[in-house]
Amino acid sequence: MTHRIALFSLICAAAFSADFTTYIGDSHAYQVTAIATDFAGSTYVTGSRLIGANSTDVFVTKLDSLGAIVFTTTFGGKALDQANAIALDASGNIWVGGSTSSNNFPLHDALQTDFGEYTTGVLVKLAPDGTVIYSSYFGGRLSESSVNGVATDQSGNLYVTGITNSSDFPITTGMPAGKVTPVFSLAATSGAFIAKLSPNGLQILYSGVIVGNTPVCQAGSSCFLSARFTGGVGVSVDSAGNAYIAGNTNTNDLPVTAGALQAAGYGAFAAKINAAGNGLVYLTYLGPYAGILALAPSESITATAITADASGNAYLAGYTNDPEFPATTGAFQTILGGYNSGQNSNDAFVAKLNASGTAVVWASYLGGPQADQGNSLAIDPSGNVWLAGATAGDLSNVSPGVTNAPGDFLAELKSDGSALSYLAVFGVGAVGQAIAVDKIGRIHAAGQNAIISVITPQQPLAPRIFGIINSAAGPFSGRLSPGELISIYGPGIGPATAVVGTPDGNGLYPKSLGGVQVLIDGVAAPLLFASSTQINAQAPFLLTGPDTATISIVNGSSSIPVFHAAVDPAIPGIFTNGASAAALNQDGTLNSMTNPAKEGSIVSIWVTGTGTRYDIDGQVATSAENTCFCEVSVDGVTGMNGLSLTVYAGAAPGIINGVSQVNFTVPLLGRLYMNQASVTLTALGPGTAVSPPAVLYVTQ
Repeated sequence: MTHRIALFSLICAAAFSADFTTYIGDSHAYQVTAIATDFAGSTYVTGSRLIGANSTDVFVTKLDSLGAIVFTTTFGGKALDQANAIALDASGNIWVGGSTSSNNFPLHDALQTDFGEYTTGVLVKLAPDGTVIYSSYFGGRLSESSVNGVATDQSGNLYVTGITNSSDFPITTGMPAGKVTPVFSLAATSGAFIAKLSPNGLQILYSGVIVGNTPVCQAGSSCFLSARFTGGVGVSVDSAGNAYIAGNTNTNDLPVTAGALQAAGYGAFAAKINAAGNGLVYLTYLGPYAGILALAPSESITATAITADASGNAYLAGYTNDPEFPATTGAFQTILGGYNSGQNSNDAFVAKLNASGTAVVWASYLGGPQADQGNSLAIDPSGNVWLAGATAGDLSNVSPGVTNAPGDFLAELKSDGSALSYLAVFGVGAVGQAIAVDKIGRIHAAGQNAIISVITPQQPLAPRIFGIINSAAGPFSGRLSPGELISIYGPGIGPATAVVGTPDGNGLYPKSLGGVQVLIDGVAAPLLFASSTQINAQAPFLLTGPDTATISIVNGSSSIPVFHAAVDPAIPGIFTNGASAAALNQDGTLNSMTNPAKEGSIVSIWVTGTGTRYDIDGQVATSAENTCFCEVSVDGVTGMNGLSLTVYAGAAPGIINGVSQVNFTVPLLGRLYMNQASVTLTALGPGTAVSPPAVLYVTQ
């Protein structure tokens, strides 16, 4: 079997203009949840746009086939608004499904005008130019709900799934009629709803609710008053008008149809509704239920996505730590890769059900010994199955030679599930959130933090910037801050042989390294490291624009396509050794599990992205300057004896001035689990920002 493997180390010799990677964020951070494509190869993404600490809007962005933004439309109320799904109809209209906690969400020709409770589902329809032409609450008026999946048919009808606790959700003849109860009632019961709406969204053509009533408990325990949870996560429709939903439940008594694959189970389930909308073709669990002596819910199967083919087969994706997942003989991976000495970590999975829901056509794990998760899937024009997801590292059993590193992955399984044809592992947050395939087989992929890529898998990856991260800590994104040390990732962006930058006699890092220059807003950035797939640089302290910046790379005689980034006042990150802070105890020794810091002692950490401004880009600091407006928190404690924990925050002598040293007092914390505390750093300048947490080892 031949694999086409790409782990950033894939070098390409030519650029392909149809492929691109771009960042769609602006002065506000974006979180992507779903992606779609049209016949012209355009890309549509949706999710949430951060407005304030307790406020987000829904956004929809369209990019043309070359990656240029055609429009971005945002809408929402004054609280938290979130999109979960997106679909296009045959006329190019855009449907978005999600949820809101805003009781003033803007409505337009709404089917449901009353806000439900706490969080309520929403449906929004946009014209091809991005204008909102319909907006409605959806899911019921009496309790919580959320729209989690949308799909359209050739006539423009809309299919919707999600979760509701609202007992007034409508039930039509022949459809499942489960009873739900409000969120905060005893034994609160939620249901997975499925509905078909007219093209204008004003008429429900059919609807029903799937409910289970017997929760699965830990072996020997009683949970008769615990919540009963059943919810839909995705919906698809075939050319004949049959609808398919995937969902998850903590109950073992869903109203499974006769002859279905699994009459009893736990976790993931699938259902098919006939085109007439008056009954189920099937409802089945995906995996078996081992009974009250099973380890559930510590072992489970979780669905995240579903799609259907023209023959009525359903494909489900998700993740599982269950060694009894129904992987089939001859499938690519038939054994749980996360099964290690009895410690089950999740594998991603893909499963194909036949048209009647009575059998698994094929099913395969996809994962190594560490945690892996499938988030989204799509079928290409040849019938092959594409999966986007995330790995905690070490996919060597999936494909030998894959580097043991966390990241997002794209994978292609042959149409019969027997072989892996493509595997690409990228950085964390680069491509693993959502995937779609256009009519010529190009892959449209989104990372959670608004990195959007289009890839032609039959061709080598063209040189491009896939994203940037804070060099100390953080996920892939398209954001940077003044003076921050950043790591730029992408294939073919630097020299084939890695080069490490060193300061010259004046203490300045070079602005050309291995034949590579990085220009940020046209200013050459100091370089600390350059390789074919990674460049470490310092962002200039003075950036041209207050909110945006352009990053371009010159690699010898070649120029890499410009990457458009957003600028934040601060993006703090703590340098780490793995998950633990790269910290020195008061006696100058490295903080570690076997060498913890004592409560009341002084510890030093190093950070970047604090927004602190020094005089010269790339200058090695020669003296202490207590100029970083930073505050350390240890397990949520920011002060002791009426004083701040932070005793020094500023320049780190002997280190490039994009790095700050922070000395702080370890507070009195009392008993700790495995001597571990969580340390974060808050940059207190304009646009207050908090670093990702790092582990600090502490003892009394």
